[in-house]
Amino acid sequence: MQAGWHLAHADSRNDFVIDPVGYVDFASNLEDRLKHLVEQVQAHRYGPRHLLDIDLPKSGLSVRPGNVLPIEEAVLLHSITYLLAPLLDKRLDQNVYSYRLHPDWKKRVKKGSSLFREAEVEFPFLKRETIRSLSPFDAWYELWPEFEQASRRAFSEDGYTHLTKTDISAYFENIDLRLLETQIRSQIRREEDMVVQLLFRILNGWTRMTSTGTPVGRGIPQGNEVSSFLGNLYLIPLDRKLNEFKKKHDAKWFRYVDDVMVFTHNEADARQVVFVINDALRALHLNLQGSKTEIIDGEDLSNELDNTDIDNVNAVFDKVKQFKPHAQDTKKQITRQLRKLSPYVARFSRNPQKSTRNLSTKQNRLFRRLMTVYGFCGRPHLRKSAMTALEALPDLRILEKALTYLSQLDYKTHNSIVQDLFGMLDARRLPFPYQIGSVLETISLMHPERTKDIAMRARKYGLSKTQHWYVKQKALETIAVYPCQPKNAMRLANRHLADSHPMVRRAACLLLVRGPKVEVQKKLMSLIYHPDPNLNRLALYFLRLIQDSSFAQRELSRITHSRTSDLAKQRMLPSLYAMAATDQQAVAGPLYEYLQRNYNTRSPKLLLHRDTLIRLLQWTQHR
Repeated sequence: MQAGWHLAHADSRNDFVIDPVGYVDFASNLEDRLKHLVEQVQAHRYGPRHLLDIDLPKSGLSVRPGNVLPIEEAVLLHSITYLLAPLLDKRLDQNVYSYRLHPDWKKRVKKGSSLFREAEVEFPFLKRETIRSLSPFDAWYELWPEFEQASRRAFSEDGYTHLTKTDISAYFENIDLRLLETQIRSQIRREEDMVVQLLFRILNGWTRMTSTGTPVGRGIPQGNEVSSFLGNLYLIPLDRKLNEFKKKHDAKWFRYVDDVMVFTHNEADARQVVFVINDALRALHLNLQGSKTEIIDGEDLSNELDNTDIDNVNAVFDKVKQFKPHAQDTKKQITRQLRKLSPYVARFSRNPQKSTRNLSTKQNRLFRRLMTVYGFCGRPHLRKSAMTALEALPDLRILEKALTYLSQLDYKTHNSIVQDLFGMLDARRLPFPYQIGSVLETISLMHPERTKDIAMRARKYGLSKTQHWYVKQKALETIAVYPCQPKNAMRLANRHLADSHPMVRRAACLLLVRGPKVEVQKKLMSLIYHPDPNLNRLALYFLRLIQDSSFAQRELSRITHSRTSDLAKQRMLPSLYAMAATDQQAVAGPLYEYLQRNYNTRSPKLLLHRDTLIRLLQWTQHR
């Protein structure tokens, strides 16, 4: 269960909707929470909570469903995967490249177990490197290139002339839970039966209903590692059919979750394999998407598999990552490397309005990869292209990459970027609530010098009664990290603590701890009795920081010894404001010293918070 918590917490950083406090309230009493979960499971009293659903933008102004697991279910499902992965990975064909066990799985398990035994239970946030050592899967960014390289070798070295590519319609939404359970049970020992029973009790609790209220028994949540692992297993019968076809027709096939590529020597075989795949999928209650199933040969195939541009960008990125960050000549070395990419950058920067629209799959990937490299280096060459793409391409991958790139640029550019993003919102040029909320989230991560009106603009745009809950959540989080009068913060918090959506209520707590000291304590005392467990758990965490000196001292110790990045500092602000509302010298004194001596940052926004917190704690110096 502890392994499940660490893996779930790491995976939650990639959730479609990020928790306002990163589940720090769940982690604060982790041992007891995990023990309670185990007791519920063992006594057969455990019932799954509701998924968080949100529509995600796709090209063509369409959407696809996205889900966020409740943290309790995320812990349980990652724990189950941690147990089952060593057993089930053996059943996957070597031509399946997605979500495979690490080669040194057994050593990693032993290392992970010893780490958990020695770790402080109160502060379970491990370093990224540790999380990677615990995860049973090889990372996607390590396996996807292998998947592509294997495909290229089939064409360039093995002499295959035709490629059949297929796409499955609404794959994750149509996975039949009964078939998936039958497949998994057929491949495990009887002693794992209870684990599988729990897994499908949770999954069936989330299945969709018909208009008459009958469960359809189909679909698994999208957007987490567990679902990708299960989706990988579901297509094992397809793998068997492809192996049968391969023996008869001298073909090669490769699969990455539901992306399937089959190489053959002639068009007749290429067509026949489409029928083989279709029949295998129909037996799994799935359907091929005809418009995206294609046979490629000749020059088109050569172009399809040619990743020279991406390979060149990756080669530069690998070089750049090797430079020492603080060396005197690093900036010049980076510039020399980036000059090699100038022709690629020019494709997207010379005429952004034209070049960022209707990108092919390959150009889309190249553009995103360039933003990764230039964002890592903090270079603004793609800034206009990124802003244009936010409007031109309502695509989740472009949205996330463009906003991440903009947030990585030098703080000196953040004033104008924030204004541009607000201008985009004011002009209502983004059609999807998820786009709007993501832009507000990026504004909250910026570090502009002029911070005065940002909270007011976020409030004006994001907190109307008719706004989508995700926009409200991100507007509240944005207001909470910019200058805001304590009385205004408390007024906004009280209003949105009464909202109907749990994520909006959790975000309102970030403003609550910014309120006047006496009112903060009083309101938290009332919220610990709130019927929403997600709200009363967070209120209890903040209240303990105010009233429980030993707990607050341990939390401050964790904060003091954790990462020193500005992003980490910003995420700690709600806890620091809660501690600043204490009357206990044993908490306030050390916090004051930490802020005075160790709170180093060049962020104007974070310096304002530091000064505000120091003023709130000034009384400690007069005792």
